Amino acid sequence: MRLLTGIALLTVLFFGGANLRAQTTGSSCIIDVSKPGVQVAPICRGQQIEEFNYQIQGGLYAQLINNPSFEELKDPIAYWTLVKSASSNGNLVSQASAETSMLNGHQARCVKLEVTSVASGDVGMANSGYWGIRLDNKTKYKISFWAKAGTNFSGTIKAKLESNDGTVYAQSADLKPTVNWQHFTCDLITKGISKVTGTNRFVIYATSPGDIYFDVVTLMPPTWKNRPNGLRPDLAKKLADLKLKYIQFPGGCTAESANMDSCWNWKNSVGPIEQRPGSTRNRWNYKNDLYFGLDEHMQLCEDLGAEPIYVTSAGISENPGSKRWWGLCPLNKMQPIIDDILDLLEYCKGSTATVWGAKRAANGHPKPYSLKYIEIGNENGGNADTVYSPRYAMIRNALLARYPDIEFLYNGHRQTNELSHTFGNPVDFVDEHFYLKDLSPFYNKYDSIDPACKKICVAEYATSIKGNGGNVIGNFGDALGDAAFMLGCEKNSERMWWTGYGNYAGLVGHGNFGPCIVWNDAVSCFASPSYYMQKMLFTDNPGSRILPFVQNTENCFWSASIASESGKNDILLKVANKNSTSKTVNITLKGAGKVNSVGHSTLLTGALDAENSISEPVKIVPSTGTFTAGSSFTYTFPANSVNVLRIGL
Repeated sequence: MRLLTGIALLTVLFFGGANLRAQTTGSSCIIDVSKPGVQVAPICRGQQIEEFNYQIQGGLYAQLINNPSFEELKDPIAYWTLVKSASSNGNLVSQASAETSMLNGHQARCVKLEVTSVASGDVGMANSGYWGIRLDNKTKYKISFWAKAGTNFSGTIKAKLESNDGTVYAQSADLKPTVNWQHFTCDLITKGISKVTGTNRFVIYATSPGDIYFDVVTLMPPTWKNRPNGLRPDLAKKLADLKLKYIQFPGGCTAESANMDSCWNWKNSVGPIEQRPGSTRNRWNYKNDLYFGLDEHMQLCEDLGAEPIYVTSAGISENPGSKRWWGLCPLNKMQPIIDDILDLLEYCKGSTATVWGAKRAANGHPKPYSLKYIEIGNENGGNADTVYSPRYAMIRNALLARYPDIEFLYNGHRQTNELSHTFGNPVDFVDEHFYLKDLSPFYNKYDSIDPACKKICVAEYATSIKGNGGNVIGNFGDALGDAAFMLGCEKNSERMWWTGYGNYAGLVGHGNFGPCIVWNDAVSCFASPSYYMQKMLFTDNPGSRILPFVQNTENCFWSASIASESGKNDILLKVANKNSTSKTVNITLKGAGKVNSVGHSTLLTGALDAENSISEPVKIVPSTGTFTAGSSFTYTFPANSVNVLRIGL
């Protein structure tokens, strides 16, 4: 299908021609306030939450111990170190089931602390978290671990929170392990911390020689909304401040697999954490201890007031950087994948009289979850007509037969300006993903879509001038490209469902794929310019109905809407100026009637390569001001800027 672009498209779409176009001369924009159109789609009001970039563990998920169940594939005792002094000594040794009895059938490994001498003090094993542990003074931390003594150990153990140089801020009572696995828990309240840093560690010390075994070790600080297995408060607030309407999980690529053994397995992510198999990794080598699992995802959606969207495997795995399949489930062997999705739906939606509904209740949530949307597969667009489409149809038909209320996202992944094709499949929504150096050329992409697509969801998008390296932070130039594309999505709200940024969060210096809109270290966090772009344009100024407009400001990207709140009407003009010089525009509000002369502006601007950082977290943030408005007025948009003009009626 050939796309119309520019002013010709806007004119045909909104006005049918002559009236407003004839009035447009010079740099100008005419907005027809008398003809409000469709409801504004929730642009930038959805978000995929996926375990990579240490986005969850080491980020959103508050638990502080790195490799808590000793299941790292390459090094089961990674991130754990021996702590000893002078002539005291010992070893840390990974243990498999052939060497000792495991905690349960779900755990494949544990660790053995071999203490050979305590001549000059206790010997312990330490964990410094995700490249640091933040400790706050006079704060309660919840400790949990499983331990058993070897037959040669007769002493006690003690848990401590301390600085990396050994200054103790909190410690447990002496604990006495037996030869059988025991669960130890305690609350430690810190004291004596004069400065908040990440240079701290958690240590379990032993007082006498001998062997002690440990597994499933967790350290939980205070959490957002005080959830027992909850989120880090500062990062959760960043998420909540976006007022999201949709949360998509567990991926992304995490969902891709040709079998149920190599993807994110929801059944391994529910129930007590000691019954969740340890670290799993998919084809992108994303770590996942599964401690933040299905119930935690669903609880997050409830806490945010957002609709969950679950992404399932389509029985396909795609080789990174290629369109050649390296994992493909034969059509005649798809039933286990289908059955697993049906079990998930029963777990989320079933009554307590059902097998999986009863398990959900036993895990702490008697009331069914609100799960209305399923996406089948992720970025499986290669050979979509012969590979993805038949699997999509098979899964969709089986799920609809049991759950006729479910709506489906068809994976129409595209990196180009071509339109998605559904190959005759019935769809509710088509999901497209875009990672490019500049998305502004896609401003007019959705001026028209194939009616078979119904509505478009852009669940992943990101402009990245520097590409998608693991530690690309995201600069203001990226935010400007993102803004142009998102404004194009908003002006085409009648064809859009929702949009969300591709990569939400990452741990500074340890990313897999970038950029992200929120970054953190062990102590603090910051948001990128694209985060502030999203928030100012679409969270703080969402609009109610789209307004038709026509404009001829070169290299400026517009959206116009009316915001109706509490009996009050405001006009919202949103503009991304990608010119290297300021742009003065004559603006006309056609049919507006009486206009408040005091308008309110929000501006995001800066050097194109400017980034926020841990040391400069608010280098690029919005500023506000006022301007003189009217039914006709002139406004100057600064060079390289994102703008919101709010005008009262």
